[in-house]
Amino acid sequence: MRIHLSVKDLDAFIEGNVSAREREKIKLHLNECSICRAKYGILLDTENYLAEEDYIDDMFTERVMNSLKKGEYKSAGNKTLIKRRSILKPVLSLILVCAFVGTAFYFGTKYDSLKRNTATQPDRSQETQITKTPADTPVPTVRIETVNLTLYFPNQSAEFVVPVQRRVEIKNGEKIEEVVFRELQKGPEGDGRNTVIPEGTKLLSSEVRDGVCYLNLSKEFVENNPGGSAFENVLINSVVNSLTELPEIKKVQFLIEGEKREVYSHMVFDEPFERNESIIRTAENTPEAIERSIRELGFKVLTAFRDKDMQTLSQYVHPDKGVRFSPYTYVELERDVVISKEEIKTLLESDKVYTWGLYDGSGEPIELTFSEYLSRFVYDRDFINADEIIYDVRYDRGNTINNVFEVYKGSHVIEYYFSGNEEYGGMDWKSLKLVFEEKEGKWYLVGVVHDEWTI
Repeated sequence: MRIHLSVKDLDAFIEGNVSAREREKIKLHLNECSICRAKYGILLDTENYLAEEDYIDDMFTERVMNSLKKGEYKSAGNKTLIKRRSILKPVLSLILVCAFVGTAFYFGTKYDSLKRNTATQPDRSQETQITKTPADTPVPTVRIETVNLTLYFPNQSAEFVVPVQRRVEIKNGEKIEEVVFRELQKGPEGDGRNTVIPEGTKLLSSEVRDGVCYLNLSKEFVENNPGGSAFENVLINSVVNSLTELPEIKKVQFLIEGEKREVYSHMVFDEPFERNESIIRTAENTPEAIERSIRELGFKVLTAFRDKDMQTLSQYVHPDKGVRFSPYTYVELERDVVISKEEIKTLLESDKVYTWGLYDGSGEPIELTFSEYLSRFVYDRDFINADEIIYDVRYDRGNTINNVFEVYKGSHVIEYYFSGNEEYGGMDWKSLKLVFEEKEGKWYLVGVVHDEWTI
C-alpha cells in the first residue's frame, strides 16, 4: 500500500521547514502520486490566498468546502468503480475523503485564529510597520567624493596670495564652489584662524552660468571688512583665484544680499573679476625665497668667474638672451658685448679680440680678449669676500650714470661692493653687479656690470 503525505508534511514543505533530503523525497512522491498532488494543490491555493488577501471574507470557508465536496463527489464515483474491480479501492477513497476533511479542519482552524486576531488586534499591522528593522527600510545612499583643491591665502605681508593644497570631501548635493568658499573661511591652517574672509560672512547661494560664478554673500562681507586697499586686493584675489582653479569657472561676480554693489570699499565691484596670475607667489617664488635664490646663484657665478670655470658658468647663462658685459655702470645696449650660453664655454681659450666699449676718460676702445676682459672688468677684486653684498638696491657712485634698473626691468640685481682704502680717499672702490632674469620658473644670468671710479 502506498503511504500518502499528510497535510502537516505538505504544509512544512510549502513553508520551507524541511531538510534538503526530505524536500527531494516529497518532490519525488508528488511526481508519482496524483492524490497527494491534489491535496498539495488545494493546500497551496489556500496558502496563497491567505498571503495575498488584505482581509478574510466570509466566503472563505464555503470556497474551501466546495473544493472538498468536489473531491468527495469524485471519490464517491471512484468508490463505485472500485467496487467492481477490487475490495481495496473503497479503502483508498475513504482515506482521500479523510484527508480532504482534515485539510478543511486545519485551514478552518487557521482561519478562525486569524479572524480572531484581526478582530481583537486591529492595530497590529500598523505596529509592525512602525517597528520595522533598519534592514527592511531602504536607507538613502550618501555619495562622498574626495577632491584636491588649490586655495589661495595672503602671505604674511598681505602683498600676494600663496597657493595651499587641501584634500576635502564633497557629499552628493553639495556644490564644489560652495565647498571652496567654506574652506577659505577655515584659513590657511584649516582651523578658522587667519582667515581672509571677513568675520560673520555667510554664503547665501551660488550659481555658475556661462563660466561666471555668481557668489551671493551676506552683508558682513562688506561691513566687517577691516579696510585698506591692500587687504581688499588680496581678499578678492584669494576668492577669485581659488574659484577659477575649477575648470568650469572663468570669472566671479560678487553679490551682496542678492544685489550687485558698485564698489567694495575702494575696488570697483559690480563687474565679474577675472583670475590674476601676477599676484600669485608660491613657496618658491615669494620675495624672500627669490632673494635667497639670487644670493645663492650670485655666489656660484662669482666662484665660476674666480676659478675661470666657463663650463659651470654656462649653466647659469640665459639660454635665449645670453649674458651682456658692461665695463661701467652705464649699460650701452649698442656697444656692450653679448656672449651666448654656448660661446662662453670655450671663449677663455680664444684669441679673439672684442671691442667691449670705450675707456672712461680717454674714450679709447676697450679691445681685449675674453680672458683679458675677465681679469680687468669682471673679477678684478675678490668679490666673493666683498665688504657689502646689496640686493635690489640702487646706489649712484662716482660720476657715471647708473641705468641698470632701467635697462633690466623686472630682473633682480645683486651688487658686490668694496669701499676702497683711506690712503686713496676711497677713490679705489670697486663694484660688480650681476643681473638675473626669470625664464620658466628658473633664474638666469643676463648681465655682468662692472663699476669703479671714473674721471
